[in-house]
Amino acid sequence: MSCSAPNSVQTLLARLMFQAEQGNIRYPCWLTGSPEWTAEQALTYIQSNDSLRCIVISSREWEGQVTCPIHQAHRLLGQEVDLLIYDGFSGINPDTLGQISGLLKGGGLFVFLSPPPELASFFDDPEKQRLRVEPYTSLQVGNYFLEHMKRCFNEERFLSRFDQAGGLLSPLPSSLPHVSADVGLFDQHKVVDQVTQYFALSGPQCCVLTAARGRGKSAALGIIACHLLGQGRNVVVTAPSADALDSLFQHASAAEGFHRTRYQVIEEKQQMHLTFQQPVDACCEHNDADILLVDEAAGIPVNLLTGFLEKYSKIVFATTTQGYEGTGQGFVLRFLSILKRRAKALHCFSLEKPIRWSEHDPLEPFINKLLLLDTGYLNRKIPEKTVKQSRPVVQYRCVDSKWLVDNPDQLRALFGLMINAHYRTTPGDLRIMLDSPNLQIWIAETVEGIVGACLVAKEGGLEGELVQHIWEGRRRPRGHLIPQLLVAQEGYLNATEFTVLRVVRIAVRDQYRRSGIAAGLLHAVEHSIENSQYHMIGASFAATAPLLDFWQAEGYQVTRVGTQCDPVSGSYATLVLKGLSADANKAICGWQSEFQKRFLYLQGEWLQALDNNILARVQRPMLVEFARLEHEEWYDLSGFAFHYRAYESSAYIFARLAERYRYLWDIDSTGKQIKYLLEERVIQQKSEQQIIDDIGLQNRKVLLNSLRLAAGFLYQKAQREGLLN
Repeated sequence: MSCSAPNSVQTLLARLMFQAEQGNIRYPCWLTGSPEWTAEQALTYIQSNDSLRCIVISSREWEGQVTCPIHQAHRLLGQEVDLLIYDGFSGINPDTLGQISGLLKGGGLFVFLSPPPELASFFDDPEKQRLRVEPYTSLQVGNYFLEHMKRCFNEERFLSRFDQAGGLLSPLPSSLPHVSADVGLFDQHKVVDQVTQYFALSGPQCCVLTAARGRGKSAALGIIACHLLGQGRNVVVTAPSADALDSLFQHASAAEGFHRTRYQVIEEKQQMHLTFQQPVDACCEHNDADILLVDEAAGIPVNLLTGFLEKYSKIVFATTTQGYEGTGQGFVLRFLSILKRRAKALHCFSLEKPIRWSEHDPLEPFINKLLLLDTGYLNRKIPEKTVKQSRPVVQYRCVDSKWLVDNPDQLRALFGLMINAHYRTTPGDLRIMLDSPNLQIWIAETVEGIVGACLVAKEGGLEGELVQHIWEGRRRPRGHLIPQLLVAQEGYLNATEFTVLRVVRIAVRDQYRRSGIAAGLLHAVEHSIENSQYHMIGASFAATAPLLDFWQAEGYQVTRVGTQCDPVSGSYATLVLKGLSADANKAICGWQSEFQKRFLYLQGEWLQALDNNILARVQRPMLVEFARLEHEEWYDLSGFAFHYRAYESSAYIFARLAERYRYLWDIDSTGKQIKYLLEERVIQQKSEQQIIDDIGLQNRKVLLNSLRLAAGFLYQKAQREGLLN
């Protein structure tokens, strides 16, 4: 290969590919120019190298190429390619960038297309439309993530940029030494052998396996499962999402005589099974397996992880410590300390060397820096004297995105805190935090730096037709969760009169927990001059007893518990509110009173499985009872009967009106099916399946339509009787 600077994109890509193959690494490359020119350059290279496995991430049509839209990239997990094209003109989504970077194998190229960063068009990003919230326009969405990205791209010494007008604008990266994958494979096989040996011993055995991406963690779990099935042992595997388990199932079914379906591997000779179960099912359902493999354990709440210890005698908890899959560092910090206290035999393993690329790979650290995935340094031990301070000196302030981007270490510290504190933080949250026009960023600082943070969304102030469409179940505007829950799910149209501060995320460094910092952040938000015009503050979260204790101690009232159990966390979404004005306090008292009455009805079906510890904290005596006006209840029922409101949100009102006005429908002239539905389903709350079987309905959708007809029948009878005035 010539050592002179390449004068064309094709020469550059060929040289980079050659060096990548020689070093078993992955190079990033940046093509800047017009949409047409950049696509033409990338497509020419693809067509002239048709033996390369290639994926194009784009919303545009590419001649002769199968493309994947930006927001469907998660479907590609488990594949492996030589060339990855990301079309930045289709939108820059951090989650997608994190997901697809793992598809590229050693010896491959990551090619990013965008306008030149020197031009204003660099910030004309279609993704801004997805970040827009009412009443803002996409022009009011920030550019701060793109500024951060531009800085990372310009500072990356291994990234080659070729511009339509300027040609090659960066020096070619130097060649890196080739490192074989054999070292990583040796480490993987060693871990597999040790885990299977421990599982052959009698009594409980608990193993923890941590690794960065590309280290063969999921493959190792699959090989372990294969060995266990061959030994005549059933195995359950669980993870936050089954989509990312393809590698595990592929390796588990690699031996002769093993048959794979989508979520199961069967060893045909002894009829042993490896079966996927959702985390909440793996914790609760009866099965004949005593071995559990937990992949991406950091994405599963600690209460379920500890529940696994009681159900299975032999467990592997595996997680990615850096990456979009979960919050591995938070897992190591919190759950490992629990395991050390509770597990009778604990064995910890780590896969350090990559298997799919060289340890000198430049793409991995580049993506980690861009998406702030590599935040492990935040877990350094705090000096003992700091830990023992019960009330450290803390300052609270609201910071803006510009300050964070201009201070990369502070941005890194803040987002690292979010990753460690919450099991569902993703790179997409970084862009939302920096660019969403309705967010406030509050931090708590000590001499150690940022030790706590609170993200607050400004919601409410919705008007007119939009409010009506929300109530009818036709629209769900982004960025207004609390007003939407109150209007669409609870039917409180007066909720739109209030402006709301929603605590989106609150996090405190582990070493500073129980020091009053979280409460201090809330007090700072509540009492700031900037927020003095807001009527109430609240939060929606997966309910646990400690979380409810915290919020209720701060004066927040439970005004709603969702009817769907999260299959990952095993928890129910709970809404808490606190008034910041006299009118808001009065409204919240009314909503809380109504909630307590609905809550009793919901326990008859949707909330039957609610944990007693949650039940004791949610079910409170009504200090003041507010009665809704009857015409409001009939109006609420009409939303279900004639629009798209969910049955669960209207069932209590439906049952109350059906019982109160039984004389309207419990007569001979009423159709048998309507009478049956009102009595058996609405009032007595018999299960959906029992009703479907008894009446002979086709499915749940038909049942829902039948219930809407029954509600409409009752409403119209009341209307003729003059009860709606």
